Amino acid sequence: MKSFVKSFKYALHGLRYAFAHERNFRLEIYCAFAVCVGALVFNISKLEWFIVIINIAAVLAVELINTAIENLCNMIHQSTHPTIKIIKDISAAAVVITALCAFVCGCIIFVPYIINILK
Repeated sequence: MKSFVKSFKYALHGLRYAFAHERNFRLEIYCAFAVCVGALVFNISKLEWFIVIINIAAVLAVELINTAIENLCNMIHQSTHPTIKIIKDISAAAVVITALCAFVCGCIIFVPYIINILK
C-alpha cells in the first residue's frame, strides 16, 4: 500500500510541475474548467459528460506525455538536432490532433445548446 501512496504522490508532483512550468498545460486546465462550467450550465446528458471527461483526460494526458518527451529530448541533446526536432514535432502533433478532436466533440455537444439559447 505504501508504494501505491508513493506513486500517487509522485503523480501529483508531476501535475504540480506541469501546471507551474508548462503554459499549454495551464491553458488546457483552464479550458477544461470552462467546459465543465458550460456543461453544468447547459445540464448536458450523462453520455455527453462521459465524452467531455474522456476528451479532457485525453488532452491533458497527451500534453503530459509530450512534456515528458520534450524534457527527455532536452536532457539527451541540449543543442538543436534534426532527429530530436522530429521527435518533439511528432509529440506536439499528437497533442494537436487530440485537442482538435476534443474541440470537434465539444462543438458537436455544445453548439446545439448554444443555438437553442439564441432562438
